Amino acid sequence: MYHSQRILNSSSPATEGGEGIVLDLWYQERHNDEISLGLHVKKVLATKQSPFQRVDVMETSGFGRILTLDGLMMVTERDEFVYHEMIAHVPCLVHKKPERVLVIGGGDGGTLREVLRHDSVKEAVLCEIDPEVVSLSRQYLPFTAVGLNHPRAKVNIADGVEFVKNSADHSFDIVIVDSTDPIGPGVGLFSGAFYKEVRRILKPDGIVMAQCESPWENGIDLAKVYGNLREVGQVWAFSGSIPTYPFGFWSWAFASATAHPYEVIDMERARAIEKSTRYYNTEIHRGSFALPNFLKQRLKGVVSNA
Repeated sequence: MYHSQRILNSSSPATEGGEGIVLDLWYQERHNDEISLGLHVKKVLATKQSPFQRVDVMETSGFGRILTLDGLMMVTERDEFVYHEMIAHVPCLVHKKPERVLVIGGGDGGTLREVLRHDSVKEAVLCEIDPEVVSLSRQYLPFTAVGLNHPRAKVNIADGVEFVKNSADHSFDIVIVDSTDPIGPGVGLFSGAFYKEVRRILKPDGIVMAQCESPWENGIDLAKVYGNLREVGQVWAFSGSIPTYPFGFWSWAFASATAHPYEVIDMERARAIEKSTRYYNTEIHRGSFALPNFLKQRLKGVVSNA
């Protein structure tokens, strides 16, 4: 779907004093050969090839520390809060009293960090397939990894599809699918069969949240991505702006057999949460479910707000 390359450019010739050339290092992510995102890299902090993917951590001039998987942007220090606040607080503030939450993917810890701001959550279970993501996040991304080290967090290194299959019926209040793109290790987390199993492990009043890619990306069957979530119940789409994600515009799904995504928000808890958030507030919560017409057209007959 996407590919990226890191480019070394020579910014100046060798000097008479014998100094070598100055290298100008950039991370570049190109989207379908149409547009690209470029960030100036001050330093490459770590590069690991795991059995699943290549994991890179870099220090950039404009967006702080960043994490990429197979060259695709996952986390930046500057804008990660948008993604993590929305995927966590929307379901947690709609659910009457979330006590047990499952996060599939999200090995950087950012979603756990936000989920665990809710005092009612007794246990937040993380299932991440790649131990290198967890390890490097703990080493280099303390701003998200704080979630991994929380006393109410339980970190599992396992395949998300298998973890769900092996989980007990009605064992979670909320399931958050914080997956990579529907390629490589993330493919199974977008299927209808997977969401049938997710429905089984949800409590009757449970909620599922999932990231659903950029609405501007034409290479993905967005209606199918959202449609598979109907195995859980009714589905709503919502969106937000994340500068370093493809096209700068991202979407998520809210799915539940019983809950509506914004008719009833726990305002007392929301006011407490808003004291620490940088993007989320209840106006954003409600407004994010207002879809532009082009997205309504793509999702007509699939989601309840199209």
